Amino acid sequence: MPVPTSYTEANLATFMHGCLGDVATELGWLAASSYSEAVTETLLAYGVTDIANATDMRKLRALARREAWRAAVGSLASRYDFTADGASHHLSQVYSQAQHALAAAEADAVRYDTAHQATLTKIHYGDPYGPIQETT
Repeated sequence: MPVPTSYTEANLATFMHGCLGDVATELGWLAASSYSEAVTETLLAYGVTDIANATDMRKLRALARREAWRAAVGSLASRYDFTADGASHHLSQVYSQAQHALAAAEADAVRYDTAHQATLTKIHYGDPYGPIQETT
C-alpha cells in the first residue's frame, strides 16, 4: 500500500476510525458520520481550514490520532462498572485504556501542535553559603 500524500475529510475519518479499532466498534461509531467534529478539530490544530492545505502527512496523522482519542475518551467518560444478574461488567476499563491511548497520542502530537511550546532559559544560581552582601 503506498503512503498517502494527501487526505480528504472522508479518508481522514477512515484513518481515525482505524486508529480507534475495537473502541470505535464499542462506541458504535461509523467512519463517515462519527468523526466530523474530530476532523474539524484536527484541521484547527493543524492550522488550516481546507484539508488540501495539510501537506505534512506525519503532522496531520499525529493530530488526527490525538483528536480521535480525545473524542473517544469524551464519549467513554460516562461508562461505569455495574453488577447485574450475578455478572460484573467493568465498562470503566475501556475508558481507562482509552485514556492511556490518548496520552500516547498526545505525546506523539505535541511536537506538531503550536499551542505547546517550551522556552529554555539559563539560570544562574548564587552560592547559598557564600558571604552575605550587606546593604547600607
